[in-house]
Amino acid sequence: DDESSIERSAYGWSNLKTPNFDRVAEHGILFTHAFTTAPSCAPSRASVLTGRDFWELEQGAFIQSYLPKKFPLFTTILAHNGYLVGHTGKTWGPGSFLEEGHTEFSGTGYNHTKAKKSIAGIATNDYATNFDSFLKDRKEDQPFFFWAGVHEPHDPHGPENYSLLEKEYDIGINEIQLFTGIEDTKENRQARGNYLYEIGYADLHLGRMLDILEAQNELDNTIVVVTSDNGTPVSRGPALIGKASAYDLGVHIPMALMWPKHVKAGRKVSDFISFSDLAPTFLEVAEINPPNTMSGKSLFPILSSEKSGRIEPKRDFVVTGLEWHGEFDPISRSSRSIRDNRFAYVVHYNNVDENGVHLTKEEAIKPVKTEFYDLQNDPWQLTDLKTDPEYSDTMETLAKKLHQNGIRTKDPRFTGEMDIFIKTRQYVQKRKKLGYGETLKLPYSD
Repeated sequence: DDESSIERSAYGWSNLKTPNFDRVAEHGILFTHAFTTAPSCAPSRASVLTGRDFWELEQGAFIQSYLPKKFPLFTTILAHNGYLVGHTGKTWGPGSFLEEGHTEFSGTGYNHTKAKKSIAGIATNDYATNFDSFLKDRKEDQPFFFWAGVHEPHDPHGPENYSLLEKEYDIGINEIQLFTGIEDTKENRQARGNYLYEIGYADLHLGRMLDILEAQNELDNTIVVVTSDNGTPVSRGPALIGKASAYDLGVHIPMALMWPKHVKAGRKVSDFISFSDLAPTFLEVAEINPPNTMSGKSLFPILSSEKSGRIEPKRDFVVTGLEWHGEFDPISRSSRSIRDNRFAYVVHYNNVDENGVHLTKEEAIKPVKTEFYDLQNDPWQLTDLKTDPEYSDTMETLAKKLHQNGIRTKDPRFTGEMDIFIKTRQYVQKRKKLGYGETLKLPYSD
């Protein structure tokens, strides 16, 4: 669930060993520049399913809204082409299940087997055993797709799991790493330890699932992708700098892929990868033509290459952003960010005025704050260089590229066609006031 790329030991920063993620990377590809399109659960997962950037998904661009049926899902396409499709845990969501939207996202759910041991803050789902049950239900040689939607790591965490971190992973309170710029206190270390324990737990279930595939002689011919939906929840003072933000800690996610029979092992690829690229990749691997609704680009040329580094020269930047993450409303602004090898340009937008009244669409597309960072020298994005004349030309170039990408992909924040976004935001705010119950139907407003 919620983890930034640096949380996995294969990336060289974390002292928590994640041997099973590292196993996937060692036997396949470690992507060093993989990004979610949005640092929020539902729109991020919608991008995976539809092969589109989140701002291309209309109501699907928002958490707690719905994903319109007009955008086909690669999972449904696989099922229509003979694949057994299933899942355990969390797939798309949280959101509404209206007639206008999808209600099934990854085939049959396998959630019946519960973990034998109860751990505070940890879901009771025995993910690996449920995956095994799914495989036992398939016909001989039937192709399959399975989404293991592991909840961990996700708040709320077990309040004393930092002690389990020391017991099971030999990382005591003084060895727990804090992000640069985060106050070093006992409470912050304990909270961080509770979070790290869940990463280790998720990695254990990944290992069990890999072993199940190997025991059934399926591992060599199965594509395994391991990633997260958005970055680690973290704030610096009142400011969100991880999950629900367009900064690197919010959108730069871990991703490793193995397909031993077909992909050369031990590669590190620096191409910029977006979640929108996964759906067309899976369909091409399955020898199915992606629908023209998918705007992402298949990773198949990268998979079939034997090189490391930058494989496709045009994959030299990525655009991400956010429209709404309800639990942080109204302090979280909408945003867009463009990121290349060295720099990040971030744009923020307001949606309401100081009284909470929705802005007009003309007002909503006007940036209220921009930022510019040199990630080579400032990976934690501590120093905004927006006013530094040394970087003005570079910042202008990235700003122009962001605008061009927004026009090309019909991002409402750049085209000005904000009606659906404004109405959807009103709808999800109303759902929030009602406790996100499923009784709220369309239209959006009174």
